[in-house]
Amino acid sequence: MVPQRICPHMLVRRRLLPVFAAQGACITPPPCRSFAADHNRDAELSHKMFKEQLQELQEEREALYAFSKEEIHHWSTSVSMKSNNDDETATLQETIEKLQREAAYTNSGNDVSINNEKGSDNVSSLVIPEEDDSAFTHLTTSGSKATMVDVGDKAVTRRTAKARTKVWFPPEVISAFASYGGTSSEVIGPKGPIFETARLAGIMGAKRTSDLIPLCHPLPLDRVNVEISLENNCAVIECECRVTHKTGVEMEALAGASIAALTIYDMVKAVSHNVRIEETRLVSKSGGKRDVEE
Repeated sequence: MVPQRICPHMLVRRRLLPVFAAQGACITPPPCRSFAADHNRDAELSHKMFKEQLQELQEEREALYAFSKEEIHHWSTSVSMKSNNDDETATLQETIEKLQREAAYTNSGNDVSINNEKGSDNVSSLVIPEEDDSAFTHLTTSGSKATMVDVGDKAVTRRTAKARTKVWFPPEVISAFASYGGTSSEVIGPKGPIFETARLAGIMGAKRTSDLIPLCHPLPLDRVNVEISLENNCAVIECECRVTHKTGVEMEALAGASIAALTIYDMVKAVSHNVRIEETRLVSKSGGKRDVEE
């Protein structure tokens, strides 16, 4: 009689292992799985998937920016040459340590340049920017670079600003207003109510000022109000902005008034291109270092 092969796990679970062992059954141990091999196989698979994803991202980036093969080859060659020349390029860690050692001198107003320690002939182009002590706060002291003003240490206050601009209309536009009808606070044109459309555009423009002017801080405006009235042959636009923040809103007010004026121009240019936008200026501001009043 051929001994029956039985899995020991089943025997233990049913508490029959001693019985079958006494009867001479051949108990075959289960095959052992190699967890180390499975782990290595999973790691290799993950690495392969990562490389494939990285290659796909690189191809998408090259397709997006339309880099030519010559440009890619040139950049690759340049990076390879720089990485092989230890005498010309300091390591990242060395550069960080040098910047940290010289940071104290920057605060005292000294111009600090980073020299390569391996030779005075090899001078790095890294220069720590100077602290901004110039009259133009958006420029460095040397005037060579534009910079965004750091308002982190300023106090949060209630700030307001009002700007005004005028749109001058030639006689043919005034005649067109009369033919379509309207009042001193609203005129109607072929595209609809001109002043109301411009008012909404001014509010939207004030909210998007930081997208239009690169060094402006994005501000959570509390209020934007645009008023437009017709005085003789001019549309007078006033834009008032309010915010509770660390920086002022004069640029938002000026942007809102300007966008409203441009919208009026767009809506009447079919009648005449002799329309003029003039006298855009800040009327008042308060809540900051200096108050301005007309």
